[in-house]
Amino acid sequence: MATYEYLIDGNEYKVEIDKEYDLNNPDSLELLAKVMAEDYHYNYYGGWNENSVIKITILNGAQELDTFRVDIEYMPTFSVSRIDDEDINNT
Repeated sequence: MATYEYLIDGNEYKVEIDKEYDLNNPDSLELLAKVMAEDYHYNYYGGWNENSVIKITILNGAQELDTFRVDIEYMPTFSVSRIDDEDINNT
């Protein structure tokens, strides 16, 4: 298990991940930033406004490795239920 640190709005967060990422590889850092965004969304603030953007800075100790702009993407989910004839007449 590996622990990675990141900054959002000057606040430091940690995420523990089963996978290890190569901190010298830009593609690996981009994948790690996505994992960090998911961690922030689910474990700290219940997500952020769907119209907003956050910046995640990946840390290696005190060294800032890279900063990424993260936009949240939502796909709408629809729920459908049948309305009885009686319900239709009452609305």
